[in-house]
Amino acid sequence: MCYNCYNNKKNNMKILKILGLSIFCLCLLVLTEFGIYEFLKDSTIPLVVKWGTAGFILGIIIIIISLIIERIQDNKNNKI
Repeated sequence: MCYNCYNNKKNNMKILKILGLSIFCLCLLVLTEFGIYEFLKDSTIPLVVKWGTAGFILGIIIIIISLIIERIQDNKNNKI
C-alpha cells in the first residue's frame, strides 16, 4: 500500500467524521430548539420554571461549546 493511498483514506475518514458530526449537531440543535419553543409556549408551566429551565439548558450549551473550542485549540498546539 502506498503512502498516498493511506493518506488519502485517512483524509476521507476525517471528512466523513466531520460531516457526520456536523449533521448530528445540526439535528440535535433543531430538536432542542423545538423542544424549548414548545416548553416556553405551554401556558400551564409557571414563568419562573420556564426561564430557569431555559437558562439551565443555555448554560449547558455554552459550556459544551467552550469545551469543544478548548479541545480544538489544544489539538492545534499539540500538532506544532
